[in-house]
Order: sequence, then structure tokens, then C-alpha cells
Amino acid sequence: MGRMSDYMIDNGFGMQRWVSEVTLVCPVCNRVISKELDVPEPDYSAEKSRDMKVDDELEIECDSCGSVFDAYVWAGPAHCDITLREYENVNVSCSPPGYDRPPEDWDEYWGTPEHPVEIFDANYDELRKIIDTQATTDGASLMNRMIFAQIITFLEAYFCDNLVTGLLNHKECLLRFAAKDGAIQGDPIPAVEVLKDPEIVVKKIVRSLKEGRLYHKFGKQTDPKSQSKPKLEGVPLWYRHAFDFSLTPSEDILDELRGYAVLRHDCVHRNGETKDGEALTMFNKDYLLKALNTAKAVVQHIDENMEALDKTDEADPKINSA
Repeated sequence: MGRMSDYMIDNGFGMQRWVSEVTLVCPVCNRVISKELDVPEPDYSAEKSRDMKVDDELEIECDSCGSVFDAYVWAGPAHCDITLREYENVNVSCSPPGYDRPPEDWDEYWGTPEHPVEIFDANYDELRKIIDTQATTDGASLMNRMIFAQIITFLEAYFCDNLVTGLLNHKECLLRFAAKDGAIQGDPIPAVEVLKDPEIVVKKIVRSLKEGRLYHKFGKQTDPKSQSKPKLEGVPLWYRHAFDFSLTPSEDILDELRGYAVLRHDCVHRNGETKDGEALTMFNKDYLLKALNTAKAVVQHIDENMEALDKTDEADPKINSA
């Protein structure tokens, strides 16, 4: 099998797991159930945080007696509620949801590649082969939806890896990003921590970029009836703050990414249906190739701008001097 095939099998075709630590007393045997459960990822296409909450159903199994309980779950960016269908009075305690890999594991298990574009290019080549050989003519098929989700997943990985690598390689970019990014500004670091480890600030920035951000967040799509452009947020804003260039070669392509983010959510969390229950049927081979080539164009645009940054640093070594 190829690299992508292995990745799809090992990771559920690349989906990030949004989880909560759940604790309750089994209503059958009265033993404590405590386990990590997958909960629905928030709908980040919503304009307001209160509208991001997503509902779904799940099963909770008691490891002591083997009983399985059907449950309803509501999850948002920072809150999760679970109710057992047949035991509504049972109290279910849920931790704030988050990604399944704990922060202390990032440095050990998720190294940042030195050349993110090379990884993307390798994945691009393999995805083209998969589209040619495994995609079907049915634009609503599960295989085609999986391929589409994987295109966005590999693009997300590139956005994250390139942002981290670029900031570490360009001191001026790191300083500008730290000065403009609201999340970093609002994360105080005690003086004693800085004295213990002079690199603690950079480490915390890298960790926050890897752990606490969604790289399929591109903002709202353009409203044809509005005279103003959508507010810059998410990945386009982070790249503007970090490197002072646009994420995409054009506004039209940025709008395509915004649309892809919504479709990705429907593929991953709604089994290929919109929130209104409409089946998505557009993922034929031509659509997949267009999405893949759009991702390629975005990566090429970013890589060209990163090369320009490298040349600027080479021309003026003082820029990144300590």
C-alpha cells in the first residue's frame, strides 16, 4: 500500500478526533464508567460561537458489565453535554472537548517537517493516482467523499507545518505574529517560567499553533449582495500576520477554500448531507481533480512567497540575527 492508503486506514482517512472525557455511574451495575469518547466537531462555519454546537448520537459501553447505552450528545468549541436515551436522570460528566492528542505529546509525536511542501507534493501525486484508479463516476459515493476530505486534510497539514516552520526560520515574522495574534497576546507566561527556560515563549507559540487551531477555518464566504469583503479570519489571517502575504493567489480561490471547508464538514460529520438533509452529489472525478489542483495552486503560491522571504533574509543577514 502507498503512504496515503496507510494513513487513511490508520487514522480513519485522516479525520482529526474531537473528544471529551466522559464519566458516569453505570445505571445497571453501579460501577463508574470513565472513558474518552468521540464527540461531534463544532460547526466552525457558523457566525456566532453559540451556533457552533453540533448534536449527534453515540454509544457508551460499560467495561464492567458490558451494557451499552444509546446517548444524545451536544458538543461545541468549549462545552459538551451527553444524555442517556433510556436513563435521562443519570448524570454524565463531560470535560471540555478537544483533540485527542494531549499537549505534552506534541513535541514527541508530531515533529514539524523541514520542508512541508515536499510532503504535500508527494501526497498530491498519490491522490491523483487514487482519483484516477479508485474514484467512481458517482459524485455521491463514499469513496469520492473520502478522497475529497483527504484533499482538505493534507492541505490543512501543510498550512500548519508551513506556518510553524516559517515562524521558526524567520525571526521578524515570529515577532510580528506574536505582536498581532490575539490568542498569543492573551497567554501570559510567568517570569519564573521564562527564567527556567528562555525558549518557553517560542515553545508555547509552537504548541498553540499545533494543538489549539483548526486549519480548515477560512472565514465566511463572500456574500454577492454585499459590497464589502468578508472579515479576514482563521488561516488567512494567521498567514497575513505571520508573513504579510495572502494565503491564496486570488480572492476567488480563497472563497473556494471557504466553500470546501463547509463541504468537508458535511462529508465528515453528516455523511455527505447538508444540515438541511440534502445529499451532496458533486464529488465526481472532475470535481475532485479541480479541488486537488486548487489546493496545489495555493501551496505553490505560498511556497513562492516563502522563497522570497528566504532570499530577503539572505540579502540582509541582520534580519534574523539574535
